[in-house]
Amino acid sequence: MQFSITQESPNQWFQRTVLALSARPAAEPRRSATPMSADAAANETHKALGEFIIIFQWVENLYRQIGWFILDPDRKEWPPKQLRTETNHVLINKVTELFIELTKTYAFANGAEVAKDMEELRTKFHALRKYRNRLLHSTYLELKGGGDVHGYIRSNPEVGVDAETGELIYDQEDFSAEVIYAKLRENGEFIQRLNLINTQLIHWHPFARHGRVA
Repeated sequence: MQFSITQESPNQWFQRTVLALSARPAAEPRRSATPMSADAAANETHKALGEFIIIFQWVENLYRQIGWFILDPDRKEWPPKQLRTETNHVLINKVTELFIELTKTYAFANGAEVAKDMEELRTKFHALRKYRNRLLHSTYLELKGGGDVHGYIRSNPEVGVDAETGELIYDQEDFSAEVIYAKLRENGEFIQRLNLINTQLIHWHPFARHGRVA
């Protein structure tokens, strides 16, 4: 058995894997009229769901890495104790505010531009967080016929109410691996932009060499 040796760090490998998954192309339509077996359908969907959760956790960790670097760029206290217990909602807001405040403190040449991008990503990842919550808190129903699984339906047990009409709002959708991969492709650009912001932050260091904003 042969082993390949790579110089990539675990984080670099994970980063490459995450970005590859987020850029996964749309699946071609199934050409066979034979329904997918129950085991195959379940495995494919569960695999995609697991990949989504891993990518979401990687994004959450990237926010922590950005926040830790701003708070302690010289790693004087490691491992860091801050930004460990916040919910994802609070974490995104805290790190975004820390980043914007940093660009207002030091005169980075492209600080305002990158801060604007960070602010835009706050909205994008809050939307992804809400989607993640819907996935985790939904009920999944198998659509079977003749013993074969023909598909899944994701159904959120919480029924909403339209504030204007009073009508009940049901959160349901046909669910499959492709639904998840479509959401990842939709957010792939945002994941890459956040990763580039982290890289830019590292390149700005040491911050003081840029001088302070007058």
